Amino acid sequence: MQGNFIMLQRDDLKQVVAEMVEELVGKKPQTDLTQEESDEYFTRDQVCERLHITYTTLWRMQKEGTIIVHKLGGRNLYSKKEISSLVKSKVQGSGCSELNV
Repeated sequence: MQGNFIMLQRDDLKQVVAEMVEELVGKKPQTDLTQEESDEYFTRDQVCERLHITYTTLWRMQKEGTIIVHKLGGRNLYSKKEISSLVKSKVQGSGCSELNV
């Protein structure tokens, strides 16, 4: 059997496979987001940290429609503008108990 063989280190192979999967699936990894795009959204961890809530509370707030989630390549992202306006509305309405702001 004749053919072309390429020798790769394990880490290099992982990188090549990851790139091929990203290309085939069409998902955009966060590292490929422009600075402007990444500045416009929070991750789940960032929202929970900013609002001082648990993942369960965030999930419940999404189900209730209090927080809108944006799906991007299998990731949950949250608009910084929407989170900021939510915090402002809770602070102005004295409803700080749920958000612990």
